[in-house]
Amino acid sequence: CSKRLCLDKLVQPISSESLQGDPCFQAGRNWSKLLNASLPYFLNGEVLRKCILLNTLRLTPKKQKVFDRVFVEYLRVLKETVKQLPNANSSTQLHHLTYSSIRESSFLPSDVVQEARKDVWAKRKTLKNGFKRCSIRLNKRWFRLVPSNRGNPCLKVTYSPSKAFVIPLKLDRGFQRFNSFIKDGWSYGNISLLNDGRVAMVLEKDFPEPENSRRYVVGVDVGSSMLAAVTVYDTDTSKVERQLFFGRDVANKQRRFFERRRKLQSYADKGSGKAKKYLRKLKHKQRNFVKNRSGEVAKQIVTLAKRFDASVAIEKLGIRGRKRRFSKKSNRKINLIPYGRFKEFLSANCETENVPLSVVDAYHTSMWCPHCGAVNKGHHSGNYSLNKCKLCGLTMNSDRKASLAVAVKSVLERTSQDLTKPCFVQISNTRVPVNGLVRPDADGSTFAVQHV
Repeated sequence: CSKRLCLDKLVQPISSESLQGDPCFQAGRNWSKLLNASLPYFLNGEVLRKCILLNTLRLTPKKQKVFDRVFVEYLRVLKETVKQLPNANSSTQLHHLTYSSIRESSFLPSDVVQEARKDVWAKRKTLKNGFKRCSIRLNKRWFRLVPSNRGNPCLKVTYSPSKAFVIPLKLDRGFQRFNSFIKDGWSYGNISLLNDGRVAMVLEKDFPEPENSRRYVVGVDVGSSMLAAVTVYDTDTSKVERQLFFGRDVANKQRRFFERRRKLQSYADKGSGKAKKYLRKLKHKQRNFVKNRSGEVAKQIVTLAKRFDASVAIEKLGIRGRKRRFSKKSNRKINLIPYGRFKEFLSANCETENVPLSVVDAYHTSMWCPHCGAVNKGHHSGNYSLNKCKLCGLTMNSDRKASLAVAVKSVLERTSQDLTKPCFVQISNTRVPVNGLVRPDADGSTFAVQHV
């Protein structure tokens, strides 16, 4: 059969450690939240992780009975752990209060009991009515991929010492995708059994860190009016090759989603059940739209960087910690910026395409003038999207200027030197001081890099 899998390449030990404490599976094992947290790529140093879903064939009545029994027992362990939650001040204390008694009464392995305790502790602040559904996380000790008598792939799960059952996997596009990742050098470590019968599997791969010494730099500014403003800066000729906008539709549609949700919420507060139903649907629709567009824009930026053989630079935003300083309307705009998700997609695409990525400090990137080097707010009185320098009078788009500042700052931060004299960078035919882009440290000295 052309779809039959060669399992010799799949049944192999992984080189890295088991993914204990992986953030992909920290959302109470609720499968919908699990997918929302896991499907994006995760960057951990030089190790890239991702989670994919594998569909399974229909189980026989005997296997289905065992499958249901395991989930019922896991839910019982969760409920027993929840009872001791008010008496515990830490996860370790919760372990001492529950582990011995649960191990005496449960047939589940020790590792699975530990995972149940982690589930409860992770959801302790939002846990109100207990667990109604769950997923069971298993490490490499308790499962393995085996071929059936016909050579089809199966998952052998050990749910108790010397007791196991086999879950047949469906040979669909999802499994073909999993097989292609394995052939590309990805390895699998942990799985989660979902209560709808599917299997969520975590893959990981080590990527070498590319050398960040390329001629072109793609500076990315993330904002509320558009998702990403991009500047391609040539470090040899000191010229701006191209400036583009990506994701303008994200902010516009986010505003429409907000207005629609606010209207539905007003009906829901009056007791409308239909409004509550549509409100839940609209929430998921908005989340999926933002996730899809963030991935598409990140892919377009990395494609642009590959075309110029450039590195990518993005500013590090602490928007969640700064939103208390602004008005209610400004805070709402900040909350609609999908910075974290977009950065995850951008990091993953850069790693897989071997494109260097640097995260620079956002200090004064929106206030720096690329013509005279002055640092001022300088927003145009008639149009907030424009920036007019109070010193030289240069007027330009704020997002374009900020993306250029990010690109210049990434060049400056390739090596670090103490600035005892003014530092300049060449942009077109102008030598622009860049000392204003660098954050002074606690003792007042300034560190940056002179343009190479």
